[in-house]
Amino acid sequence: MSGRLVAIVALVALVGLAGCTPRSKAQRRGPFLSVSSRGAAAGARGRIPPGSISLALGGMPPESLPRLSDYLAQATDAAVRRAAPALFDLGLDDIDAGAAPDPLRQALPDVPAWTAAANVLGAPWNAPGLSVRLVPTCADAATPCVPLFAPADDRATSSGEHDDALVRRGRALAWALGHAALLRVPAGSRATLLQQLRAAQGRPASTIALVFSAPRGALDEAALEHLRDQTRTVVAHLPPDSPQRPWLEALAVARAHWELPIAFEADELLVVPRLSAQARLREFRDEIARAGGFERGRGGPL
Repeated sequence: MSGRLVAIVALVALVGLAGCTPRSKAQRRGPFLSVSSRGAAAGARGRIPPGSISLALGGMPPESLPRLSDYLAQATDAAVRRAAPALFDLGLDDIDAGAAPDPLRQALPDVPAWTAAANVLGAPWNAPGLSVRLVPTCADAATPCVPLFAPADDRATSSGEHDDALVRRGRALAWALGHAALLRVPAGSRATLLQQLRAAQGRPASTIALVFSAPRGALDEAALEHLRDQTRTVVAHLPPDSPQRPWLEALAVARAHWELPIAFEADELLVVPRLSAQARLREFRDEIARAGGFERGRGGPL
């Protein structure tokens, strides 16, 4: 009986050590979110931060570029048909059916990656009564400052206080990085895990918006140039007040090189959630966990 008690005590001590060690490391290592109630007035910002389209494409599977070009080509054909229906032999059944989804609506702006990438590059994030900055260190002791990557049960401020309403609002405002998962992945399972996460990312009901295996990279220049050309053709057929125009105009001038506003190690993967995942973070955690093949790493919602 005494031997069993000793084993239980040892197990409790081990669990306690495992719970305390990551906390101290997470607080010392940046980046951090500095959340302030000062500066209530939000500064003037463009709807789409520069570079966000390139970043979105960098966080999507490589085949996304040619697939998006195909969508845009179909959208151009549909625009021409609407502009000059007499050129096509369309019967009433074809006109009334309307069952085929609009390729442009499929591609833009409803792709979750666009929204997530725009939020990733949106720092400082501002809302009425709230401002959130991405900082390398916590210099102002009076301002709540939390590790960007910290487990959900270990999100403490730099002063040791537990997460409060202001910090929760700050993470919700900077949701793409505030709820992202940074996974430490053994070299032997890295390619498989990346493939599984990419496959999950493409499912309509997925909670995953973007997956990055490096903090910076470059798109295939030939595929991107074809996509830009196709985009310019689509823009030429769009009405001036089209809600898709800002996204397409940004896509038409997208650059091949992209870079995240944070750095991470060569053995880590960054998984960014969709906006809709804010209301279902448990599903986001579960979807990543099902992919398997990673260690907990230094933070994230797992």
